Amino acid sequence: MEYILIPLGIFIVAISRAYYLDYKSDKEEFNFSLKNVGKKVLEYCFVLLIIFGIKSAYSYFIPLNKTHGVECNSERLKLGIPQISDNLKHIPEWSEQFEIAWYDENSKNGHFKKVVEYGFLNAKSETDYYKNENKKDIYVWSEYDFTNNAFEYFMEKPNDKVASVTENGKLKFEKPRIEKKINQSEFEKFISE
Repeated sequence: MEYILIPLGIFIVAISRAYYLDYKSDKEEFNFSLKNVGKKVLEYCFVLLIIFGIKSAYSYFIPLNKTHGVECNSERLKLGIPQISDNLKHIPEWSEQFEIAWYDENSKNGHFKKVVEYGFLNAKSETDYYKNENKKDIYVWSEYDFTNNAFEYFMEKPNDKVASVTENGKLKFEKPRIEKKINQSEFEKFISE
């Protein structure tokens, strides 16, 4: 701590001495330059205030339409997207500025999580996660893309292969879980079992 304070003290004394000598040599010029410096500091503070205000407004108001909660269940019904049931609870800790999450902590089978992702103006996609008690550690999810009005289906399961050998003969450690795209019939078969 002393190693920082000593050079800082010397710097402050040197600057103060320079300002004092400048003031003594020409008081009017010194006061004029001090006013100019004060104006510049105020201008920079004003610009920083505007930037901070824009950033705060951006994080508070964007996305512009963030109301894809329970009130949009009728729209979900028309599009074939699973609705937000009474079992699903909004989890603020998992939600972000462009993402809202609902979760059913008591679900052992079926629909247990929904995530709505937002773009600048409106909802971008909605993802629904399912699990099956008979198939441990395997999850499937459907993702509805609002821009394309289309579903995509995915599955995640444990990787039985821990390591493999590459073409060069080197050992390659595999990811602990495999994620793959599946078709609608595989998805429906998983959630109906």
